Formats: sequence, C-alpha cells, structure tokens
Amino acid sequence: MTDPIRLGLMPPLTGMVEIYGPEIVCAARIACDEINERGGVLGRPLELIIEDDGSLPATAVPAAKRLVDEHHCVAIIGNLLSNSRIAVAAQVAEPKQIPYLNFSFYEGSISGRYFFHFAALPNQQIDKMIPYMAKHYGLKMFFAGNNYEWPRGSIDAAKRILSRLAGDIVGEEYLDIGANPADIDRLLKQVIRSGADVFIPYFAGNDQINLLTRFSELGLKKRMAVVMGHYDEMMVSQLSPDVREGLFSSNTYFMSLGTAANQSYLDRLRRQPGITGIWPHGNGVLTNFGEGAYVCVHAFAQAAETAGTLDPEALVNALEQVCISGPQGIVEMDAKTHHAKVNTYLARCNQDGSFSIVGSFGQNPPVIPERYRQQARAVNLHESPTSPEVAARLAAEVSAARRKVGTAEQILSIADIAVLATNAEGLITESNRSANLLFGYTEDELLGMSVHLLLPPHFRLKHAELLKRFVEGDESERRMSGRNEVTGYRKDGSFFPIEASIAKFCNDNEWLLVVTMHDITKRKKAQEELTRQATHDLLTGLPNRALIRERLANALHRSSRSGLSLALLFIDLDSFKAINDTHGHAAGDCILKTVATRLIEQVRPGDTVSRLAGDEFLVLCEQLEQPGTMSNLAERINDSLRLPFDFNGIPLYVTASIGIAIGTGSTHSPDDLLRAADTAMYAVKGKGRDNWQFFSESLHEQAKQRLAITNGLREAIERNEMTLRFQPIVAAESGQILGAEALLRWRGAEGDISPATFIPIAEMTGAIVKIGLWVFRESCRAQTGWQQLWGGQAPYVSVNVSTRQLGEDSLADDFAAILAETKADPRKVLLEITETSLMADVEANLRVLRRLAELGLRVAVDDFGTGYSSLAQLTRLPVNVLKIDKAFVDGIATSEESRMVIRAVIGLGRSLGLKLVAEGVENETQVKELCSYGCDFIQGYFFHRPLEGKAFAEVMNQQVASD
Repeated sequence: MTDPIRLGLMPPLTGMVEIYGPEIVCAARIACDEINERGGVLGRPLELIIEDDGSLPATAVPAAKRLVDEHHCVAIIGNLLSNSRIAVAAQVAEPKQIPYLNFSFYEGSISGRYFFHFAALPNQQIDKMIPYMAKHYGLKMFFAGNNYEWPRGSIDAAKRILSRLAGDIVGEEYLDIGANPADIDRLLKQVIRSGADVFIPYFAGNDQINLLTRFSELGLKKRMAVVMGHYDEMMVSQLSPDVREGLFSSNTYFMSLGTAANQSYLDRLRRQPGITGIWPHGNGVLTNFGEGAYVCVHAFAQAAETAGTLDPEALVNALEQVCISGPQGIVEMDAKTHHAKVNTYLARCNQDGSFSIVGSFGQNPPVIPERYRQQARAVNLHESPTSPEVAARLAAEVSAARRKVGTAEQILSIADIAVLATNAEGLITESNRSANLLFGYTEDELLGMSVHLLLPPHFRLKHAELLKRFVEGDESERRMSGRNEVTGYRKDGSFFPIEASIAKFCNDNEWLLVVTMHDITKRKKAQEELTRQATHDLLTGLPNRALIRERLANALHRSSRSGLSLALLFIDLDSFKAINDTHGHAAGDCILKTVATRLIEQVRPGDTVSRLAGDEFLVLCEQLEQPGTMSNLAERINDSLRLPFDFNGIPLYVTASIGIAIGTGSTHSPDDLLRAADTAMYAVKGKGRDNWQFFSESLHEQAKQRLAITNGLREAIERNEMTLRFQPIVAAESGQILGAEALLRWRGAEGDISPATFIPIAEMTGAIVKIGLWVFRESCRAQTGWQQLWGGQAPYVSVNVSTRQLGEDSLADDFAAILAETKADPRKVLLEITETSLMADVEANLRVLRRLAELGLRVAVDDFGTGYSSLAQLTRLPVNVLKIDKAFVDGIATSEESRMVIRAVIGLGRSLGLKLVAEGVENETQVKELCSYGCDFIQGYFFHRPLEGKAFAEVMNQQVASD
C-alpha cells in the first residue's frame, strides 16, 4: 500500500473559539476526500492529521510541533486566532522550514517565507466595510476588541480609513480575552453615551457572542448600526433571533453566495454523517474559516502536483503560484506578499440566521497594512531563513552566555522586578521568576528565544534595529526615565505597557545585555481614566463641554462637504436650582443622571448628548434632510422630562427650555451655533419655559441682511462706495512707522457697513475675488505714491488675501499685471493670509505662494496661533512674517496662557528667521510686554487708528520731517 502524504491541520477543538473547530475539520476533510477521489497527490493518498490548537498560543505551538516532529507532516494548516498564528509562524514554521497555510482573516502582521495566507487582510475586508457603513449610517464610530494583535491591528487599519473619510473615532477600548460581564457592561455604558453611528466590535468567539447578547439586551440595536469582520453563520447559530438580526458582517464568504462551487460544497456537506440539513434549516454550517481551510487543502494539493515533489522549497515556490476555485470565487496567491487575492462581501444577518449580501466587492489584491509594511519589506520571502547549522551555533552561544552569568542567578531569582539577560543578537540567556510571570513563559521556554518576540509584531524589526544600535554605540545603559514606554507581548498574545531599562557589559570579549522591566498597566489605566475625565462629565458619563465643541467642529466640517444641515439643541432645566436648594445636591445629582438617561432614550441614532455645565445639556444632530423634524425631537424631550423624577421615594419635577439652532459648516462656526441655540433657549425662558423654539427670527433677519449686502456688493466698486484706510505698523522699540495695513471700508446707501458683516458674505458669494483685486490695485497705487513722496523712507503696504482668492488660478497673473500697471515695488507689498486659509489646502497654496514669491511679493501669516498649522507645513511655505492675533494680545495682562503663546510664537519666528507683528495693541502694558519678548513690529490703536490716505500722508510727513 502506498504511504499517504500527511497534511497537518490545527482547528480550535477546545477553548474560546471551539465552536468553529468541527466545521473547520469537516471542510478540510471534504477537500481531502475530493482530492483523493481524483487520485490523491503525486499518486499517493492525502491524509489529514488533526491536532487541537486549544485557541491559544500555549497550546497551538506544541500542536504544530507534534504535527511536524511526530507525525512528519509535510505542511501544516492553521490557526484561527491571530496570536496563535503569530506564535506558530515564528516558533515552528520559519525555524523548521515547513510550509504553513492559514485560513483565517487577520491584521497582516506575519511575513515569512513559509507562511501563506488564504483569507482576508484589512484592505480586502475593512477597507470596504468602513466606507459602506459611513455612507449609509454615519461617520462616528466606536471601536472595541480583545487585547491582542488581531483586534488592535485591524482597528488600527479601520481608524486610518475612517480618518481619510474625515470621520470621528468616538471611542476605542480593549478588554482581556475572556472578558467578564462587568467589563462588558462598563464598555457598553461608554458606547451608549458616545453618540456613535456605528459600533465595530473585534472580539473573539464567546466574547463576541456575550458582547452582542448584552448589546441587544440594553436596547443598543435601535441606537446604532453594528458591523464586524467576525460574524458568521456559526456565531449567529449561538444567538437568539432578536440579537442576531440586522447586524452586518464583512468577509470572504457567506453561505448565501450563489457560486457554483459553493452550491457544490453545500450539496456535499448535506450528505455528511450527522448533518441534518443546511443552515438555517439544519446544523450544516460553513463559515469563512471552514471555507478557508477547504481552500488551503486544495492549494497544498495543487502546489505539490505543480512542484512534483514534497521538498519544502519547491512547495513554497509552487504555493506562490496557486489559483483555486473555492466557494467564495477565485482565490489566487500573490507571490510578492504570500497573501492571497480574495473575494469580499458585506452581508446583513436575517432573523432566521441567514445572511443577505448587500455589497459584493469582487476579487481584491492584498495590501500589507502600513502598521506592518516596514517589517514586510525587510523579510525576503524568496530566500531560506537561517540554516539549522547557524541556529545550532546560536543555541550554543546562548548556553555559553548563560554559564557566564554565574552566581547572579540567585540574585535575579528573588528580585521583584523582571530581569532578562541576552547576548548581542538579542537571544535570551537568562530570565528571573518575575520576567517569566510577566510574559507568561516558563524559564525553559524563554531560554534561547529572541527578545524581540516579547514585543508586538509590528515593532519587532524596529526594536532589532534599536538594539543593534545600542550594542554598537557608546552608551552603556539607558534608564527607565530616559526611555519611552514599551508595549510588551505575552505568550497568550495580549499586550501590556512596560517601562524598561537596558545595560550592557563586556564579558570575555562578548557583550551581555541586561534588561529590567516594570509592568505599568495600573498607571496607564489611571492615566487613561484621567484623560477620559478631561473629556467626559464625571456625574453622567456624557461628553463634556470640551469634547462636544470638538464634535461640533467636526460635524460642521462634515456638513460643509455633504451639504446637509445639523442641529444643536440647547436644553436648560427649569427650576433645578430650587430642587437643589430644597432637597440638597444628592437630589440634584439624581435628577441630572436621570435626565442624561432620558435624553439618550429620546434622541435619534447617532445623535450626541452632552452635559455642558450645571443643568445645561446639548444634543448634536447631524445629517438633517428635513431640519423641521427637530421640533418632534424637542417635543419628545419636553414630554419625557415632564415625568416625575424619583428621589428616595419622593417625586420631584423639572421641565426644560430648549433652543434649536440649524446650520452648516459653510455658514456657521461652533460658536455661532452655540450662541444661536442659547439665544433661542433664553427666548423660551422669557415666554414661560417648558417649551422649545427655533432660532428662526434671527436667522430670517440675517438672511434678509445677507441678501441686501450681496446685491449691494455687486455695484459697490462702480459706485465708488469702497475706500481704503491705512493703519500704521510701527517698530516696537522706536515707534517709527515702517508699514501700513490696507483696511477695506464700505459706505453704502444706508450708511457704513462693518467689514465683519460684508466680507464673509463677499467670500461666500465670490464677490471677494473682484473686490480683492480692487484692494490690491489701490494698495499698489498708494505704495507707488509713497515711494515718490518719501523714497527710501516709504513704508510698505500690507494687503489681505482671502481663502477664495487663493483658490483662483489667475491670482498670480492678475497680481503681476497690477504690479506692472501701477509700477509698485513688490518688495514693499506684503500679502496677509490667515493661518486657517493657508492650511486649508497646503499643496495647492504652496504652488500659488511660490508664484507670488517669484514676483517679489512677501507673505505674512495673519492671526497666527488660532489655526492648526504644523511646523513641518509652515517651513515649506515661502513666509516672511508672522502676525500675532489680537486675542492673545488682549490677554497679556490677565492670562499666563496668552503670554506663553506669544512667547512661543516669537520664539518660533526667531528660529525660522521670520519677522513678528503684534496686532490689536491698545495700551502701554501690552507694548512693554511685547518689547520684552522681542516682538519686531506693533500695530494697534495705542499708536494709530486706521487713517484715510491724506491723514496717513500727514503723519508720515511729520515723521520724515522729524528725521
């Protein structure tokens, strides 16, 4: 009888994800039967050898070793959980040079010559899932998962995609594997209060089942959508119909797919012993894990036939070329990455446990996530790893180094801090009891292991480089206080924060490294709690003033892109102070917490509830297709708050006054909406309270005013209604006028109109482009006249350029023509552009500014410190001057924060070789402070108000005469 070819399989038959074990075995056996029915592999029968991986690295690695060493399998297939897979790849497949085929989607952290991945990477799964959910449900997402590489790596990829979509990460939490009910409830309490549109849980096996069950019990399914990369027919078979229905999943396979290969597989599954029918009408189930195992078995068989041999290197070369027709569709290996091109689908679970496909994304090539790209580039998948001879040499070096530690072992064993000793290559030669406990290994397991394996996969290459640099460098030690925090990686794959120090000493001409480590998990959790307290109200758990302002700014930004309005409801409790005074603060706290709960119950999915301060709450509502529906929400809130509040058996009553403001990012700032909602709320108070009101009357008046101004702007220049004022800019030390800012004024038929009123409207309507050219031309004419009057003592002129102007392709050409027409000296013309305008589109603005600089024009960053520019971006721009915003100058006498900002801006300007102008200076104290900080120029009413052209000339004549 011909000896069979043995292929090892590691399903999780016990442990956290044991529900998938039998299905994986069944799928692999069906594939094996199909292959043997066709004549086997290389004329020999294929035999499947099964070892339970136990759902954890501690059991998966021994299982893999048994398959290779005892059963002599020529290749192995596994493992479901990422932490087990990482351990098997690093500790078995690569060192033993055995092909390792994987069937489970994961984060993309493994790079090795012998590793082949036949399931989804984040770009094939998450990259499709996040945009779909954002489009259909909203851009505020809460991420959570177990504390190991698959959830963390996958969530990292998802956050990058959400960031590109300008979405909000409204929460991110990680729980230990085997999370207890209290931790799940604590997590879901945060989810409830987050205002998330979409919840994305990345938990394994039973943890995911327990979480989803509790999620449904708390009524959260009506609050937000849920999408997962780990949600399938096997999992939903463990959930009740009410829990499973309506949840989304993205993966490579669902049983409802209509491919011929899928129907053929399900027909075969139906005939298997013990199968009562195909799910949801029986117990016959196939998930992406089983489908992946099925594909892996066929891929091995195809590779062996192509290679014509079972030699590992020939198998590897052949596996790089395999192409399998599986139930999901065509699966084709990418030789460059050893990750397959797979098919991706998005599905919604029905009440009966079947899935309806809502998105089919076709076959997608693999892309290694950015988090792991560096290490992937460093691994040559087409060369054999370290030879057995080299491995034996390194093991001998470890033994020799261990003997040199000598009597220090006794000291290390009793130390309450974790200590490791390694050789120069980073191979562990000694570990004390504390280190063994910290990482979850026995001493024998750690001995000879690379110290880099004690860090997460995405950091191992970088750590190896740092260690090499330390060994070759002059430093002999780096203490904890001088090193950044490090993330440890336990045997079970869980992450934890540590502080570490390292020292080296030479022993018999060989370096010995000693690493000491301290687990700082408790400290990190305390820090995270402090961070949370800085953004959340301690009493109610709701977002506080700081966080809601950030959410509001982000929401306005999104609305300016989508064109959809948003609403802000300002809710102030009526008669709350009387209850506090009568029944005490405990009663008041009880009411506030109950109000928070009632508001959450009444708002729409995705709405954010916040406690602003005291008895004031906000509700932020996005994506309003019909803003008028906010009246219905306000009515529901009023009704719910009229119900009695129980305080120790005493019924207490409050009502609420609600102001509603509607706006978009194109027309409103966060402050605009807050003021409008606040004003509307006070109008309700004035009319008797316990009601709601839109900010409609004021909005109507503003609209009328905007229309009148828009019409007037069209003819203002032709009617000679526009004029310029010039506000002198003086030297800080001498008070000499060195420049002047051109300020636009408009006197219409009805009188003077404030620039603060008409300039935003001109910007919005586009009239600012024509007006801006007029201002630039008149400013250049003024500069030419000054030059003729005062020669070398003539001041420069500073001209404001708006965001809308920067976006005009013809701006540089228009300015060049005006310079030629007026014969103005471009070196004496300074263009003022706000920091916010510059940062709106750095690349486009950089091109424009370079053209303007070629004309000889100089550029000032106006209102510096109020925007969000980075130093890297600033240094790329051809900027000559920074203008310190009046808001900081106003605070010089009263605010240390303002003084710190001014000093920092001046210091930054000095380091970049820029001149500094402080604007809005109104008193001597401000002047003295600015001079002491080293400010170059000052502008403000303390020296000069904005002057008409003739008045400015008279002031300049006096200055020139006195000189």
